[in-house]
Amino acid sequence: MPAKTRRSRVVSEINITPFTDVVLVLLIIFMITTPLMLDADHNKGASEAGFDVSLPQAKGNALPAASGHVVISVLDDGRVVMGGEVVEPEALREKLERIKHRDPDTLVIIQADRMVYHWHVVQVMDQASAVGLRRIAVATEEK
Repeated sequence: MPAKTRRSRVVSEINITPFTDVVLVLLIIFMITTPLMLDADHNKGASEAGFDVSLPQAKGNALPAASGHVVISVLDDGRVVMGGEVVEPEALREKLERIKHRDPDTLVIIQADRMVYHWHVVQVMDQASAVGLRRIAVATEEK
């Protein structure tokens, strides 16, 4: 009897598990880096407080350069930003009190977005005057 010869079959299946792993890792990397890149692009034209605020236009005199000033931004969604970070109303009052104790003549410059509701700006002005800061200015773009 002739000896049986075994045929070796070539496996024609492709294991896609490593490919799927790589695709998912790339997806995660893009999901993490895309918002960071968008924030970096959005803040290229940022104001002094670190956020992009679309200021209203007005005619008027520029304020003299003052060393003792603080910039508070009110974003279009009503969030208040001071020193590059979003500040809650209670924390804003505490920060303004600390500034008042350091220098009672500090100029408070409010950069309010042109689309923000007026009462958000009034709240910030009210908190500044409540702690005793009397020099308050609203920033605008020159017409």
